[in-house]
Amino acid sequence: MNSIQKIIFSRKYFKFIYILCIFINTLALGYLGIENNLLVIITLIWALVLLIHDIIHKEIVINKDFVLINSYGIILFLATLYNQKYSDYKSYLIAFMQIIIFILIFSNKKNTTLIDIKKEIKLIIPLTNILVGLASGISLIMYSFNFYDTKNGWIVGVSGNRLFGVYFNCNPAAFLACITILLALLAIKYNYQYKKLYYLNIGIQFIYILLTKCRSALIILAVISTALIYYYFIKKKNHGKIKKIFILCIIFILITFNSLLIDKGISAIFNNQDVIQEESRFQLSKIIKASKLLISGDPSKAINLIDQISSGRIELLNTSIEIWKFSPIIGIGANNFKKMGMDKTNGATIQAIQVVHSHNEFIESFVTTGIIGGTIFIIFFISCFKKCFKLLKINYNNYTYFSILICCLVVGCEVIGGFFDYGVFYVYSLSTVLAWNFLGYLCWEIEKQNN
Repeated sequence: MNSIQKIIFSRKYFKFIYILCIFINTLALGYLGIENNLLVIITLIWALVLLIHDIIHKEIVINKDFVLINSYGIILFLATLYNQKYSDYKSYLIAFMQIIIFILIFSNKKNTTLIDIKKEIKLIIPLTNILVGLASGISLIMYSFNFYDTKNGWIVGVSGNRLFGVYFNCNPAAFLACITILLALLAIKYNYQYKKLYYLNIGIQFIYILLTKCRSALIILAVISTALIYYYFIKKKNHGKIKKIFILCIIFILITFNSLLIDKGISAIFNNQDVIQEESRFQLSKIIKASKLLISGDPSKAINLIDQISSGRIELLNTSIEIWKFSPIIGIGANNFKKMGMDKTNGATIQAIQVVHSHNEFIESFVTTGIIGGTIFIIFFISCFKKCFKLLKINYNNYTYFSILICCLVVGCEVIGGFFDYGVFYVYSLSTVLAWNFLGYLCWEIEKQNN
């Protein structure tokens, strides 16, 4: 096999191009009037070639994880085909890209070694840090000049008091920034070249996350910080489990509230002092008020207030249930949520241009693939959660613990973010691709240790 063939049939180089392709999709292409990313076509052709090659050479590992998640992917594709009234080119593209992620990004081929995975990681970490570092850096420059513009229905720069920057949406961009921080930490831990640039990028991503005012991302940052404090300062202490858990809970709460203060400080430095007068996006005073309404026996007003606090998530939940009822067994397919919602329901939130999904990965799994697919996804999720927990437990005293912890946190970023957003089904956001990729490494590791 010559060098060109090695590149074509290499998962490592395919992942390189796939990451580049999806990163481009993460940007606000619509603002420039770009409807289609041409690199997607090249990537899809390469994926088909690679898939056919791996099937012929029996390189695909068929195990429980593979069967579960690809069953979900197949149901998603069939639901998209079945729902032809609403499905369009983008619907089929997203469904197919989801299957590609499951087979070629999440699943590792037969005879994959630790050396192979290390080579992939050494390619992925610098690439991701360069791409996201540049995008977030440009976004911070936009914020410093209070730049805002809209074209073709797309926003760039600062929208209200939230930084979108060059990304199509600041929420998945914030999740991506969290993951980039974790990858930079891995690079620093294992002495990659240009360590100072990784430190710089951590600072850039941290500031970008705060300026997006993404609540899920602030929670993710608190989780990451708590995990790192545990690893460096608490893990080796002779405290009991209950005491360690109590200490970590206190640390998490303190970090979360301190991040709100830091957010106001950075906003004031970059923009103006008026930001300090703004109420936090967590809107704690309203949460307290909603709690009092519930206790006093006025659930209707409490739910309405919670809906306001959550930017219409309660209404979206009701709309999701309405849409699910139209196809409860196999779901509505990919990218049909907004179209069906506008046609079949009277929800106000779904009329917003950005609302194209249920804003919850578990609800979305049931809406898009029905009871069958949603149940399969829940089983798969629980199985993976158990594996991650088992890996951390087995490797508690091993030198590999830090790497496994970081990989778990990468996946956790998307899962936590996806609880209030699209999460692991954002096939056009790089954060999702990275989460599935590192989940694949974790599943490979547990299979290796079991054997």
